[in-house]
Amino acid sequence: MAQIPDQILTKLPSSIRNMLEGSSRRDLLRKIDTSFLIFDHQIIHLESGRQSEIPDAQALPDPKVIATISKSLLGGSEKECSAILFLSPAEFVATSKSMNGVSKDHLASALKLQIDSILPAYEDSLSLAVNADSAEQSADHIAIWFKNSRMDEYFEAFDAEKIFLSAIKPRILKPLKKNSEFHYFDQDQYGATDIRIKNGVLLRWSRIEAIDFDNDVFKTQWQDLTSDADSKSKTEFKAAEDYLNDGMAAYEKFAYHFFPQGALTARKKVEKGRNFLVSVGVAATFLVISLIPFLAQYIEFRNLASSLDSQRTMAFEARQDQLVVMNFESEWGVISDYPDQQVRQAMYTLQNVLSPDRLSSMEITKGLIKIQGTSSEPQALLQRLEQDPIFTEVIFSRATNNSRYYIDLRLSDVNFEAYMVRYFPDE
Repeated sequence: MAQIPDQILTKLPSSIRNMLEGSSRRDLLRKIDTSFLIFDHQIIHLESGRQSEIPDAQALPDPKVIATISKSLLGGSEKECSAILFLSPAEFVATSKSMNGVSKDHLASALKLQIDSILPAYEDSLSLAVNADSAEQSADHIAIWFKNSRMDEYFEAFDAEKIFLSAIKPRILKPLKKNSEFHYFDQDQYGATDIRIKNGVLLRWSRIEAIDFDNDVFKTQWQDLTSDADSKSKTEFKAAEDYLNDGMAAYEKFAYHFFPQGALTARKKVEKGRNFLVSVGVAATFLVISLIPFLAQYIEFRNLASSLDSQRTMAFEARQDQLVVMNFESEWGVISDYPDQQVRQAMYTLQNVLSPDRLSSMEITKGLIKIQGTSSEPQALLQRLEQDPIFTEVIFSRATNNSRYYIDLRLSDVNFEAYMVRYFPDE
């Protein structure tokens, strides 16, 4: 699957966006098996402790030089490796933005949409790193930005040395832990960075360049900004060796990591191939499973067919008896199924309903009863007949003349139409 642009990702639902972005980034972090850290004019291979000098060291070193030295620190090993690179905080830009009411699922998207107001004078493409958990701690969010072209240069340089660069991260965030509150201070020959972290979320990021220490005003402001009442809570990193003693980073949580586009693209290709193999396996499994019922049915059919003749022989006499019964019902059903019009019950019911009114005549034919007589309230009489469950389709057959009525009604349990359709369909 091709890499999805950030403009499209920001418009997708948060659940889909997290699935598309999160799985690749998480896999890249879990794949990491080696790490390099740059401090001043030194680069350290953290796993072995080997380090080397960077010639013509600058605050922003040459990625090709860094990649070449990193390769040499691996001790000539040709084993394929996946690396993370910890860079100087000078390579990153940190911003603080207040965004009330923004949920953690939409925090990164909201920050990207406001980049023009956050960094109005910066025109180059930037990548964003932020811990979405900050949306649950405060309205102010500290985001870290890294130049995309710079990240691509690092990836291409390491790729030329046969090292897969999975991620890049500010070195001061290397000892980032999820729980508790920490205060870290990083200082090299190019400047100093002071941060506060709580539960893995940046609460403060302060940066000063080395040249600004020569200005008394800037120096005083810096001291006031970074002073701590409890100095014991501060961990200082003033040499490359200090980072060798802080333990391994928790790579599985990708807050404040930057992922090169090349690494994400390569990972997507691997996922595409893996998903294809999984799809083939699933399809084959479903095919086998779908054939099982047919195989079972075939075996059952064979078993049933083998016993069918014996069952027919055993049931021969019963079938003959059944045929006699069916013939009897066919010949005598026209008489035995003739609808019972329940004349006696109908007469008693009419007597109870009509009393004390007079009934002059009554005719019953195929469940249809025609009555006429006199009543002081013919309409009330009609309503009483309608309410009785034995009768249905109760109507005045002719208009009433003063107290004389003419009413047609049917017996609800007598169905001559069904009887005629069954035994005399042509009539």
